[in-house]
Amino acid sequence: MAIRTYTIEGRGEPTRLLVLMHGWDANEFHLAAYGPLMDPDARYLVVAPRGPVEVSANGVGWYPMHDTEALTQRVEELDTLLDSLCERHGFQRAEAVVGGFSQGALLAVALGIRKNGRPPLAGVISLCGFLPPPEAVEADWERAAQTRFLVQRGTADPYIDAARARELVGTLEEHGASVTAEDYSMGHDNTLESLAGVRDWLRTLA
Repeated sequence: MAIRTYTIEGRGEPTRLLVLMHGWDANEFHLAAYGPLMDPDARYLVVAPRGPVEVSANGVGWYPMHDTEALTQRVEELDTLLDSLCERHGFQRAEAVVGGFSQGALLAVALGIRKNGRPPLAGVISLCGFLPPPEAVEADWERAAQTRFLVQRGTADPYIDAARARELVGTLEEHGASVTAEDYSMGHDNTLESLAGVRDWLRTLA
């Protein structure tokens, strides 16, 4: 399946790729709208894919809840998309960053840890996210240890509780990954403060 994308054009002369994946019942414009706030220096070409599962009049998702087969397929399609985008724009995959919100965050983490024979990513941004199920994503922890992870959660998030956030951070750290974990006074959401956190973290990547 070919994944549709929205690309923010005309921002400086980007030299690397930032792919942002929306959550359930949202669309490609959700995180794309925050791209310039995350990357005001315009180092990154911001690309926002669109999930294929129709949920509502204006919202889509990436895979039906609890459908591990569809999840595995979607991760493979997104990995192929990353290759295609890097090749098309002349970027290095090893300098690419992927990020996502909620269900999109799970996909971003999956792309960072999965066994795929490709170069490790520079960074992964998990916004209100959680760990992908092991039956859907075969992990390569040696590869993942070469990627930096930013994990943000809302202290009042009614969907992703503290235990799931701790599981994500703890599992990554247990396997040697570099993790920056940040808590914000928010629900299942993004705030200007949390987006500034993403901005500051992106600036630390070489």
